[in-house]
Amino acid sequence: MIRFSRVLGSTLIYASTASSSRFAGGHIAAAFLIESNAHLSHLQSRSSGTRTTHRSSQPLAMVSSIENATPNATSCLEEANALFPDPQRTIGILPYVDTSHNSATITVPTDDEDGNGAFSAENFSTLLTNTVTILQELEKSSLWVEVPMSKARLIEEIEAADLGFEFHHAQGSTLKLNAWLRKDIPSKVPEFATHHVGVGAVVINSRNEILCIRELRKNYHPWKIPTGLADLGESIHDAAEREVLEETGITASCHSILSFRHTHGMANGRSDLFFVCRLIPKEDDNGSVQTPVPQACEIAEAKWIPLSEYRDMVDGLTEESKGHPVMTFVMNQIFDKGLRINMTEVSSVIPGRRSTPLYFPEAPSIEG
Repeated sequence: MIRFSRVLGSTLIYASTASSSRFAGGHIAAAFLIESNAHLSHLQSRSSGTRTTHRSSQPLAMVSSIENATPNATSCLEEANALFPDPQRTIGILPYVDTSHNSATITVPTDDEDGNGAFSAENFSTLLTNTVTILQELEKSSLWVEVPMSKARLIEEIEAADLGFEFHHAQGSTLKLNAWLRKDIPSKVPEFATHHVGVGAVVINSRNEILCIRELRKNYHPWKIPTGLADLGESIHDAAEREVLEETGITASCHSILSFRHTHGMANGRSDLFFVCRLIPKEDDNGSVQTPVPQACEIAEAKWIPLSEYRDMVDGLTEESKGHPVMTFVMNQIFDKGLRINMTEVSSVIPGRRSTPLYFPEAPSIEG
């Protein structure tokens, strides 16, 4: 496909082809800026088979890696490059891939991977500016740039180019920036990591004892249930089971969710979703349970305490506690009444997406 359009008063010829699945949805492209003040060049339009006259042969060209490209993609690029054989007159743009929500992504390679110098400090700002111009002409909504720590110096070049890039998030050793390319509507790119997901575990054994811990620091109550944050990609059920095992050494299975709260302005200014879960501890045939072992460097003590003692504490009926309103409500209004939120897995309507957990309220069964 060859597309003719206009960029800054010049003719832009954009040749693209869909890549193979091995290219992970990548985009193979070559773009050429035909300036109005140079000699005539004759270009062939694939769609019509006719010859069309345009001025100049100075290209604004980008050829991304074609190592895994399809034969059609390779031939398209070879044809495009053959139109402008003079490498001394080529002005490049940066390789990118098409990504979700009508965006494009440029991944800056590490120093060892940048063999052609496109990501050198002296070339990057100009190439990035050219790339933004091309993507705006192609009506892309936004552009992402992933910068590894080894190329952090390029951030100054991105700022100097004044293209509207802003920090979005950092993960591991990679920083990700975004520029919204559309001028007709405000940015639709959401904030990164607006919420933390936390879990708390109500683990009660057959002896009517509840599993509690005392942390090494910041203990607002004499005892508390095991709590922690869910890892990226971890389900609520799995997070609750993992936190109990890590903090106390107790193996338990998540039975249901009792309640959750939604709080704003928490750690790092993020919002917080905290799920209180009901877990059943593993017991032997005699009803014996494991002895808790506190997690080193984090938990000072872990033990089973009588449920009645715990409830007096959260209700503020002991001298050493002023009460815990959240847990009082959970125990009195939810746990005692047999209310719970269960989970089932359902298939996704989106092709290729794995099944998703669906949470739903379940009332206690009523016996005749």
